[in-house]
Amino acid sequence: MNKKTIITIMLALVTLTGQAQEIKKNETTINDYIPLLNAKGYQAYSFDASALKGRNVEIYCREFVNGKEVDDSPRLLFPYYFEARGDKLIIGFLPSETDSLAQYCFSWENTLSYHSSLKLKQIYWESANKYIYSYRSDPFESTSPLEKETFIPLVYYSSFWYDAKDKVTRCCGSISDITPNSPHYYILGIKYY
Repeated sequence: MNKKTIITIMLALVTLTGQAQEIKKNETTINDYIPLLNAKGYQAYSFDASALKGRNVEIYCREFVNGKEVDDSPRLLFPYYFEARGDKLIIGFLPSETDSLAQYCFSWENTLSYHSSLKLKQIYWESANKYIYSYRSDPFESTSPLEKETFIPLVYYSSFWYDAKDKVTRCCGSISDITPNSPHYYILGIKYY
């Protein structure tokens, strides 16, 4: 190879290396807003509910305190059943003006939109010497076939708890193996007929 060819190849490599280090602006998409919405307290879980299209459905909430279901649970959230006409069910949480309430919404495409709140319970955070409200939501993964007139859990909404040993609040574990440490939680779901 002659000197001119080597210099041309080296200049091409330097140019390519310089371009690889460039950061270019992308067009913003709706998905780019999801981390911002989550940071402000908005959470949404989308479920394929096409298997229930044309069936009568009821929306339920089950409440648990210290691992035991409370007396008035399960509660029918919407006062009557409705016919599911859409393919998508969305359960979402949004910011509340009150620390002691969690705002949520059920939205069934082309059928129903229902909004209400859940009462929250405080936990005592010993190291900070104060009571706090702190919850988190997680979707259930369906692992079994749907059964008529059987509660189908969709979202687990659980309280954090204070770990005295490590002096921190926690909310961890798998929803498939609901941890007994959470002093208060809700399970939102449906039944179909």
